[in-house]
Amino acid sequence: MPFLPLLQRLFAPRAAAWPPELALAGIGLARWDLGRAQASASPQWLSLAGPLPAQGGPAGWLGQQAHPLDRARLQPRLEALCRNAALDELREPLRLRPPGQGDWRWFELRLRAEARRRDGRAQRLFATLSDISAQRVAEERQRMSVALFQQVHEGLVVTDLNHQVLDASPSYCQLMGRPREALQGRVAAPLSEAMLRRSGHDPARLRQAVQAGETWQGLVQGERDDGRPCSLQLSLAAIPEPDGPPRYLVLTVSDLTEQMQQRARLDQQQAFDPLTGLPNQAEFRLRLEQALQSSQREGFTLCIACLDLDHFQRVNERHGRALGDRLLGLVAERLRGALRSGREWSDDLARLGGDEFGLLLRCRDAAEAQRALERLLNVLRAPYHLEGLAEPLDIGASLGATLYPRDQSDGETLQRHAAHALYRVKRSGRNGHQLFDTEKRARNEAQAMALGRMQEALDAGELRLFYQPKVDMRRGRVLGAEALLRWQHPERGLLAPAHFLPVLERTGLAAGVGDWVIEQALQQSSRWLAQGLALRVSVNVTARHLQTHDFAQRLQELLARHPAAPLAEHLMLEVLESAALADIEATQALIRRCRLLGVSFALDDFGTGYSTLTYLKRLPVDTLKIDRSFVQNMLIDDQDRALVEGVIGLARHFGCSVVAEGVETASHARALMALGCDQGQGNGIALPMAADELADWVARFEARPVLAGRQDAAEVSAIH
Repeated sequence: MPFLPLLQRLFAPRAAAWPPELALAGIGLARWDLGRAQASASPQWLSLAGPLPAQGGPAGWLGQQAHPLDRARLQPRLEALCRNAALDELREPLRLRPPGQGDWRWFELRLRAEARRRDGRAQRLFATLSDISAQRVAEERQRMSVALFQQVHEGLVVTDLNHQVLDASPSYCQLMGRPREALQGRVAAPLSEAMLRRSGHDPARLRQAVQAGETWQGLVQGERDDGRPCSLQLSLAAIPEPDGPPRYLVLTVSDLTEQMQQRARLDQQQAFDPLTGLPNQAEFRLRLEQALQSSQREGFTLCIACLDLDHFQRVNERHGRALGDRLLGLVAERLRGALRSGREWSDDLARLGGDEFGLLLRCRDAAEAQRALERLLNVLRAPYHLEGLAEPLDIGASLGATLYPRDQSDGETLQRHAAHALYRVKRSGRNGHQLFDTEKRARNEAQAMALGRMQEALDAGELRLFYQPKVDMRRGRVLGAEALLRWQHPERGLLAPAHFLPVLERTGLAAGVGDWVIEQALQQSSRWLAQGLALRVSVNVTARHLQTHDFAQRLQELLARHPAAPLAEHLMLEVLESAALADIEATQALIRRCRLLGVSFALDDFGTGYSTLTYLKRLPVDTLKIDRSFVQNMLIDDQDRALVEGVIGLARHFGCSVVAEGVETASHARALMALGCDQGQGNGIALPMAADELADWVARFEARPVLAGRQDAAEVSAIH
């Protein structure tokens, strides 16, 4: 028996007393007696929909309580039920606003004609009302889920725990190229062990992740039903169960095939040269880094080479760009054919730009690398037969390379070193090959490091001047002192010039240090003059310092800083004989300009160069200094004695004073004075000393002029 008539029969005798069982079931009951205009409702109805209006029957109640949209929909049907005896029951959802609540809720209204008049119109109506809001929400969610499952772009699959398909969305079926019925009951292809392992995934780890409640994600490479390859992004998770372990899995599949293919095309365009099909500069650098890592692991020598076609620009100019491009294509083919390969490796070739190619060659040692480079050049030396040219085209190539790990640089620097070697090949005549000179580079780096350290020393005040006296050996008077540069190194102690001047002389720092030495010497000379000590201070000028274009101007500026004292006449600049002769015309002009300032000049280490009388006549110097090597051996070597005597004679002839360096003993002093040289300097007279020690030494020496260094066993007397 239908539900509503059953309720009528059960509760008709008790219409005035609504049974409590209905309240427990959440069902409200109501009756309308349309003939008597009476209405009654159970307490549950009143709590769900409020009181019934006294007039109007069900239509009046709908007009007051129902949602406007539902009211308009239900009124015609209610009127039809009341008029038409053929309609026994009305069952419709509607929205009502329960008493004390502001929101609309969904209810199911079931209305039946309990008695009718003779004309068929309803006399009494019986109604039930139940809250179906939760059901409606569930149904709505179900409809949304179904719509989502059917319409979502990504493929959706529901499987059991063994990955067998229970249901699949249309998108997934279209993606895999098979109907839904053909997929059901079979393992979802993207989750097959074969596809997972082929794509680098461990099926066991996938199962562990899902069992742990995690969402597993991964990219797989597979095939569609028609055999076409595809790239699929997967996301797999378990569907939770409220009262037990999961029984189902949901798989989301995104088709990335087109995107991956497009990315591959872009990568191809970005990584490869369109003309030759070879890797380009960017890809070459990546492969270089990989090759360096392989070299470190396996211990082979990696030859990084840059190849450039000789006079390729002439080909373009003479025959056109199109033919030049065809030539580059033939060169690439020859080089590609000449590459070697092993079971797990191969040489690499790239077009770096223009007519320049890069190569990565695996070698045992430098000798094998040299042979490989020569073999590549021989491959390219054969004539090129190009359509449109009557005669074959001959074109050579140049190769520069460096070897790792002999060259312990990073990838970018290694490539730059290979390019540098290539440049040297081109400068030396082209059509050859050359390896980068790592030893020369090490020397250059050491020089650069030393130069940087010298600048730091200058800035930090680590450079010092020591002074070695020059004396009149016959009269026992101190004439002056030579300023000698020393480096007070914070770690190595006091360094002599031999440890840093050779590097300094090859750099632009020589002029700056030279100016600093002159300035310090002038300041010290000024202090000595203030103490009543009139000494001529000698300063060595390096060739690089002397050859600066504004040397005389800077010297004038340095002298101008001390206007109160006549320092120019107390300053002597000592120039090496070899430096003076490097450019005799320029040196002559420079000396004349500086002498106008009052400065005197000495020719240092005289006798070691190749001066001729003509050169000496043209150099307006004031003093000749005899090199210490001649002085030290003059007592045992007649030729050195004769050279000393000759220099003394030349100085007398040209009106120059003469100073002997390297005076070590009283015997040297007497021999020099016997030859006519009275001025001497050397460790036998005094070791170089700090400036603040010189004044006391001068006083002691002039009181008793004796040698300070070693002496002959029979000689303990004064120098003179």
